Amino acid sequence: MTTAARAAAQGEVVTRVVAVDLDFPSGHVRLNGSPVSVWIGGNEFHGVGQLGGISAVEESVDLAAYGLTLQLSGIPRDAMVASLAEDYQGRAGIAWEVLLDNTSWQPISEPLLMFRGRMDQMNARLGTEAAVEVKLENRLRDWERPRIRRYTSEDQRRIWPTDLGFEFVPATVEKELIWPAKSFRG
Repeated sequence: MTTAARAAAQGEVVTRVVAVDLDFPSGHVRLNGSPVSVWIGGNEFHGVGQLGGISAVEESVDLAAYGLTLQLSGIPRDAMVASLAEDYQGRAGIAWEVLLDNTSWQPISEPLLMFRGRMDQMNARLGTEAAVEVKLENRLRDWERPRIRRYTSEDQRRIWPTDLGFEFVPATVEKELIWPAKSFRG
């Protein structure tokens, strides 16, 4: 934390917002919880007033994968319908905590990374004002997914098309090998 951020955090009034960056195939959706747009790292994060809600960021001493849930409201209905039609699962989702200047509404220092993960699922509620709940999962969840590979030429060529290392494996099945050769035995 920089000295400017530390001083702002110790002040009487602290303006703190959450900024999120969701990487959809059609482009990044960058939002923040302030009423004005904020520039972070050269990117504009559009102000939506209240993002809606955010679940607590969990941590533990165990090697565990915790997720984060974002509740976004005030999103235009057509933008919501378009985002639900995209193939968003597994794409990046990042949340930062940003300390803002009380008068200019611009970041005092670099934002603090709260969560970095991947979009898992989105639940939408369409009405006069659309709302969406986006679940982000930690990258550690990949450890729980099985990786099924076979010791076959076809499976190896799926990853490395020019690799012929497994080409002769079927010929070795049930083949009797004499080791060492008779010429080496005394």
